[in-house]
Amino acid sequence: MIDFNKILKDGNSFNDFITFIKNHNEKEPTNFSFYQTMLFTLIDQAPIGIYILGEKSFTYVNAHFSSMLGYTKEELTSGDWPLNKIIHPDDFSEIQKNIIKRIAGDKKPTRYKIRQRTRDGRLIYTDVHGTAAEIYGEMTMFGTVVDITEQVEAERLLYESNERYESLFQNSPDAIFTLDDNGMFTSANPASEVMTGYTNEEILKMSLEPVVIPEDLPKAFSHFQNAKEGIPNNSDISIKSKDGRIIQVNATHFPMKVNGEIVGTYGIARDITRRKILDKQLEELAFYDPLTKLPNRKLFEDRLNQLIQFYGDGRQQFAVVFLDLDRFKFINDSLGHQIGDEFLIRFAERLTQSLRKTDTISRFAGDEFTILLPDITREEVLKLVEHINDDIMKEPFIVGGHSMTVTASIGIAFNNGSEDTVQELIRNADTAMYYTKKNKRNGYTVYSEKLDLKAAYKLTIEQDLQHAVQNNELELYYQPIVDLKTGKLISLEALIRWNHPEFGIVSPLDFIPIAEESGQIIAIGAWVLREACQQTKKWQDSGKAPVKTSVNISTKQLQHDNFVEVVLKIVEETKLDPKWLELEVTESILLDDVGYIKNSLLKLKKAGISISIDDFGTGYTSLSYLRQYPFDKVKIDRSFIEDINKDLNGKRITSAIISLAHSLNMHVVAEGIEDEIQLNYLKEENCDEGQGYLFSRPMPVQMLTFDEE
Repeated sequence: MIDFNKILKDGNSFNDFITFIKNHNEKEPTNFSFYQTMLFTLIDQAPIGIYILGEKSFTYVNAHFSSMLGYTKEELTSGDWPLNKIIHPDDFSEIQKNIIKRIAGDKKPTRYKIRQRTRDGRLIYTDVHGTAAEIYGEMTMFGTVVDITEQVEAERLLYESNERYESLFQNSPDAIFTLDDNGMFTSANPASEVMTGYTNEEILKMSLEPVVIPEDLPKAFSHFQNAKEGIPNNSDISIKSKDGRIIQVNATHFPMKVNGEIVGTYGIARDITRRKILDKQLEELAFYDPLTKLPNRKLFEDRLNQLIQFYGDGRQQFAVVFLDLDRFKFINDSLGHQIGDEFLIRFAERLTQSLRKTDTISRFAGDEFTILLPDITREEVLKLVEHINDDIMKEPFIVGGHSMTVTASIGIAFNNGSEDTVQELIRNADTAMYYTKKNKRNGYTVYSEKLDLKAAYKLTIEQDLQHAVQNNELELYYQPIVDLKTGKLISLEALIRWNHPEFGIVSPLDFIPIAEESGQIIAIGAWVLREACQQTKKWQDSGKAPVKTSVNISTKQLQHDNFVEVVLKIVEETKLDPKWLELEVTESILLDDVGYIKNSLLKLKKAGISISIDDFGTGYTSLSYLRQYPFDKVKIDRSFIEDINKDLNGKRITSAIISLAHSLNMHVVAEGIEDEIQLNYLKEENCDEGQGYLFSRPMPVQMLTFDEE
């Protein structure tokens, strides 16, 4: 049997098939009609398009051809059917050229790709094999047509994919490269040249070794090996550029496969040098004191916790030392905070030099320092503490032309075993330090269970505070607030003082937190408010020029159910016009209960009382908070005013706060102004008001003087 499929396997075999028919016709003329029938059956049912072409139109098309275009055979072979109806205009010239060649007798087979339009308007790409043959004495043009639209689309997508990859490769800001199986660079994009400083030609002659710093080579080779074995990986390493710069990069390695086999590795390297620097800065902000560069409280507690876990069995001893500088406040008050800060820096440096590398010293808060001493005996701790008091503290500190000698009160707590906690050990050392400060100063005390005097003192303060109002032990001091442009007194801030019968003047920092914790702040706050309103009204009635008085309001007061009613009642009873009263709230208050607090402040504002936000910049207030609340003034925290003399950032932050407040139609008050430099800068930045030691310290009523009305 004749294998027609083998004979007609593609368009190029059509001539062979005709030749085959002729040969069989000559050999077996009686069977010609059989072969002729088989021929046309095969042509018509062939899985490719087959056509016979006249000068202007088709004379025959098979079923696949008509199906491919969506027309019937009759439509395509009608004598008046124009070829340009199905052939794209831009490709029609190619067909015309071939028709002309055939008419001229050219029988050479041709192959071309053209676009054809189907009945439903789609464009398809076709691969045409055309030829001509003399059949029964006549020149006949015929050929095959294969729909290659999917192939063309696949090639287009592949081309676009390659274009996208090439664009990514060439334009990526990250270094992209490939390595062969031996670790040699086989390609590198322009970003690789920028990052390393080497030209592409130089890179292609190199391996990882001269690029990666020696310390990171083992890691880099390990990750390269993993990628060769089909394991993608990512790591941070450091490389050295051609000019010697060290660049920190995040490198990703993954296998490069061809036909399923790994033939090398791809690599992507991103420069993270700036990110690493930022991470380090953030770490310093989170774990180190910005002034002394010592570990801060958070880092100290973390290291103490690790030590407790490691020495939980109690077989090895360590100590926590709590150190507080005696009369350091006197330095700040007499010489200013700038001198005080410089002193703390010098003290931290000197103390650090006297410790072992394994010890940790931290600035715990203000002028308080804590020291963690691992693997140390009791005798060694006492010797170190005596060295601090006898040698380190006695040698004068020269700061800003001033010679200062400061003593320290020190407390010591030793670990006991598995029951130790971070807070307990710190509290014990703090308690021992407080005993030293209260009883002897310039010395040290080792904590014992009988020594918890700080708790006893706190309890005494709490108990005595209950009778402070009734016993007339509380007193208000007033600190002037002036107009920075005119220097004129415009308001006074009322500040509470407690004259304790046993301890003398007790700092508000000591008793206000206790009052808030115990709830006594409600009664004390009401007393302060009434006293301030009465005194302000008294000044006005005596003919003094009216000035506004501001009163600090605590969190507990503002959260109290009848706070607004209490304030309005006091104002009414003292007959003070509400416009001469101002209430100061701190940033942290605003985060406790936004809705309730906002409503309370709005009621007070509506009654004519001014509202200011105190210590601005130390909390978490956002622009949205400032816009939500009815603030009249923003008081810049003293820490930012201090920084004006230190660095450019202090000035920028202060300037930004002033601009922000003014944009929201709020006045700005600068707290803690101590010198002319700060004053002049604040004037230049159009700060409205100011208070601080440069103008006046807080004073009792009898010492205040101001203009007559």
